[in-house]
Amino acid sequence: MQVYRSALRLVRSMLTLPYLKVGYLTAPPADDPIAPHKHWERSQFILNHTELQQVNDSESAPVKANALVEKAKRFIKVDVADIVSVSTCSDLTLPPGAGLCINTTHGPVFLVADTWESLDGWLDAIRLVYTIFARGKTDVLAGIITG
Repeated sequence: MQVYRSALRLVRSMLTLPYLKVGYLTAPPADDPIAPHKHWERSQFILNHTELQQVNDSESAPVKANALVEKAKRFIKVDVADIVSVSTCSDLTLPPGAGLCINTTHGPVFLVADTWESLDGWLDAIRLVYTIFARGKTDVLAGIITG
């Protein structure tokens, strides 16, 4: 049991708590997954025990006086419970970079990592979270990253 505790302490020290992974991916607008390349934006994503979510950078930006209120921008969010599979993909319809396809019960979500090495990290993290979810151990993972 001591071996597991020390391994857990080592792993916890390497995580970006309270998330399993934090990093940048290039994504299409949430309301137009097949948008032209010029509309895709590089933005921060976070992965925890329940979801992969695009970070809303505008929440921290100050609102200018007399600014017109624009239609609320939607952000990409993938619930772990909705994931069917996750894989690399190479497709000319994606912007240049390392393609990631997350097949969900609602259809595919395409993202692009900066490098193939970065993509491997995202694949490993998403697969780990999904495997833990599929085995019914999400509460254990939640305790590790939030406790």
